[in-house]
Amino acid sequence: MITAPNTLPKVMKNGRREIGNMLCRKEFDNGSLPCVHVQFGVERAVQNLPIGDDPAGGIWSPVSSQVRQDMLVMQEKQYSGVDHREVVMDDRTSTPLNQFTNIQDLVQWRVQRQGEELSYCTVDARGKEGKGLNWKKLDLKIAAIAMYLKNKLKIVPGDHILLMYTHSEEFVYAVHACFVLGAVAIPMAPLDQSRLNEDSPALLSMVAEYRIRHILVNNDVDALMKQKVISQHLKQTGSILKISVPNVYNTTKPPKQTHGCRELGLTMRPQWIQPSYAAMIWVYWTPDQRRVAVQLGHDTIMALCKVQKETCQMTSSKPVLACVRSTVGLGFIHMGLMGIYLG
Repeated sequence: MITAPNTLPKVMKNGRREIGNMLCRKEFDNGSLPCVHVQFGVERAVQNLPIGDDPAGGIWSPVSSQVRQDMLVMQEKQYSGVDHREVVMDDRTSTPLNQFTNIQDLVQWRVQRQGEELSYCTVDARGKEGKGLNWKKLDLKIAAIAMYLKNKLKIVPGDHILLMYTHSEEFVYAVHACFVLGAVAIPMAPLDQSRLNEDSPALLSMVAEYRIRHILVNNDVDALMKQKVISQHLKQTGSILKISVPNVYNTTKPPKQTHGCRELGLTMRPQWIQPSYAAMIWVYWTPDQRRVAVQLGHDTIMALCKVQKETCQMTSSKPVLACVRSTVGLGFIHMGLMGIYLG
């Protein structure tokens, strides 16, 4: 290992600074030595493997392959693959969950069957539980945001909506409100003030590609977007790229609703649950800021829940704790879907 000059940790000894051997070893073990070149000496670490191209005596030669096959001839074959389960049962009611074509129908079924039971509960940084939310109130919260989007923002099926929330219940309500309106939800992590030169173009490129007209936020992200540094940076980047920044709407306190989604006529239409219809889009970013977008239909969303439930042997008696990366992948599944799927 080679390090840059004057970067190794030093200690005072006999009135002069000398390299501290123990400090170097400690930082080496922790992987925190600032090195510029590393060479691994594998010659003495891997002893018994033939090296070099040796078609006659190498590890892939016919002789070696035959020896391997002879040694393994009596061994059982090892199989790996996907465990296909056609029927997945709700452990409380023994109802087959695969009869539901989308997560919103499952929400309505939970509201009817177990409306007064706990559906969501927040936990703060100290582990203290917040006020719980039963299934009926969850339905009212989703309906309130859905009607706000429908009446105030004039959202129609097929519209792309960017959801930029911190880890919160409001994010869950907004996702399901998009589902019941047939809008395409695109979750995205809040902008990071320390890397606006990357996040701003990323946000605006998505706005342009998906023709996003509305960005939904909660109180935390609303305050973030109103900061002078961020708002001015977005405007400057937008003027360079010739992309206008969409309107930002805070959904933390929508007008209250006394009726649930079903009573308000917010039900899933048959065309929305077709495999070709996008329910939401997950966006991944490579280290060099290239975007990889994945379109998910309702059939895929339900399949993800089914695989997660069966693979991890999840039951309704054990709560699901969602805590990180709630915009894509497992974080999103645990945050907005699994609690509803498991009941």
